[in-house]
Amino acid sequence: SIAEYGPRSFAAYGLSQSLPLGKNWSVDFTVDGNKTLNGIDATRVLNPEQPVASGGFIGTDGALTEDFTAVTAGATYRGDRWSLASRFEFRAGDRSDRYGMTISGLRQLGEGRAFGGQFSWFRANGNAAPRTQSTSLALSWAHRPDDSRWSWLEKLELRSDSVNGAVAGLPGPIGGAPLLISGNASSKRIINSLSVNWSPVTKSDGRYLGRSEVSLFWGSRYVADRIDQDDLKGWSNVVGADIRFDLSETVDVGVAGTVRQSNGGKAISYSGGPSISLSPFDNSYITLGYNVVGYGDRDYSDARYTRSGPYVTLRLKFDQNSLSALGIGRR
Repeated sequence: SIAEYGPRSFAAYGLSQSLPLGKNWSVDFTVDGNKTLNGIDATRVLNPEQPVASGGFIGTDGALTEDFTAVTAGATYRGDRWSLASRFEFRAGDRSDRYGMTISGLRQLGEGRAFGGQFSWFRANGNAAPRTQSTSLALSWAHRPDDSRWSWLEKLELRSDSVNGAVAGLPGPIGGAPLLISGNASSKRIINSLSVNWSPVTKSDGRYLGRSEVSLFWGSRYVADRIDQDDLKGWSNVVGADIRFDLSETVDVGVAGTVRQSNGGKAISYSGGPSISLSPFDNSYITLGYNVVGYGDRDYSDARYTRSGPYVTLRLKFDQNSLSALGIGRR
């Protein structure tokens, strides 16, 4: 017979509550945690790659579990044109403590036009582990009316990350990949991304031109890194283009290319290859592609896939009517 290992006991608990405050405001809070009631005999663990307790974790430093208590609180405002949200988090654990906040807002400027922003700040302290801090501010402007052939998305980001007391080869206070440096380090980045899309909405420009789509991407970045006493600074730019052609209402083919110029213009990286996209149902878009050449870039990986080799991306659009067939939200 297979039975639970009796000498090991644990308790997992959680509470979530949301309260509406009038027509526009709502608040919510959560409490959850994990508590080991009896010790763990490492010699009786069958699989060290599997958490020993429900809700546990596998640490990159070999830890099997951690007792913790986490608390969050947030507030949301929804108006005709404005939407604001905030959340504050605190997690106290045996191995590390984490706390931070996120504040975001969205302003509708008209049909298909919006301006938004987000600010976040998080800090983590580990027992006999490095201390990390992350701060980011992002501003974005979207213009995509239904009756326009042109659309664009502009995004400006300010990021600051720092670590104190790092030890190369060991993970940070919240786990993850082993650190590559020892000592103190900081990174400050200004990242601007602009995507412009031209998509003819009629066939008046020609039989085939009306079925095509052209997209341009330009990213500019300034980086100021400090590792102990060494400073690294400089600008870099990323330029990309996509051309797509509709074979039918659900299938299109295209080709994409990207060029990255690194600090000082002394290094050039390329990425590009063909792709085919499918729309199997409404508000869905699946792309299968292959980059003949490529490179990695963490700052622009969400905007463009530039690594070499095959890839698959999936896009889904959700609105207030997306889940109506399931009866969700009906009264």
